[in-house]
Amino acid sequence: MVLNSANFLSWEDVIGFLRNILFDFGPKLIIAGLILYIGFRIIKFLTKKLNNIFEKKNLDKSLRPFLMSIISISLKALLILTVVGYLGVEMTQFTAILASAGVAIGLALSGTLQNVAGGVVLLVLRPFRVGDYIAAQGYEGTVKSILIFHTTLITPDNKIITLPNGALSAGSMINYTHMETRRLDLIIDLAYGVDLNAVSAAMIAIAKEDKRILAENDIVVIPTISQTSISLDLRFWTKTSEYWDVMTDIHTNVYNYLVKENIARPYTKVDIIK
Repeated sequence: MVLNSANFLSWEDVIGFLRNILFDFGPKLIIAGLILYIGFRIIKFLTKKLNNIFEKKNLDKSLRPFLMSIISISLKALLILTVVGYLGVEMTQFTAILASAGVAIGLALSGTLQNVAGGVVLLVLRPFRVGDYIAAQGYEGTVKSILIFHTTLITPDNKIITLPNGALSAGSMINYTHMETRRLDLIIDLAYGVDLNAVSAAMIAIAKEDKRILAENDIVVIPTISQTSISLDLRFWTKTSEYWDVMTDIHTNVYNYLVKENIARPYTKVDIIK
């Protein structure tokens, strides 16, 4: 078989073909690009205004970021569908393509969809809110935001931790700040022979001197006997917001009492055999 120049498109044909595409679809593509650009700017403006309205209406801080994510994604999807329709793509064909692609994407992103469902569960059941101090999935910190896919924590040393909502909603967690009050336990190990009654009375007196300790709850001391020592467990209640300050001050005051009164403490004895 012999090929000649008649079997190939000439440069004039190629240039004419590209010119036709440019004049037929170029203006539409340019307009579509402008619609996308302006549309995204308008969506950004609207979501910002809507967020300000939510703040003025005192909408729950936990719910606000999640709603803003849903609204922003929905508006952007609607904008893209509008541009696709403007370009002349048949919506029935486009819908069929989306349905087919949706199945494949759903299988590939099953974990991501679980995170979305987990975010909904967290916002409905409210096991914690923005500002609560929680421990979950081996991490702990203050909840900064609850978004559509994940929840963000800030640790006491100012690190950012991102936890997927799916695992967070299905796993165990501890919310340290949900209740208004917390019980504080201070355990002190003492040597055998120490007057437990005197030490217990002194510890209760130290706790009563602190006005931040709630008087409506009993202050108790529970002794425990072990092979090497006697432990006293001082238990009292305080406001959750004052928990750490009270714990620091009570530890300091009890330590100063033990040193001042020369209270014997147990120690570990190690025998070295040569």
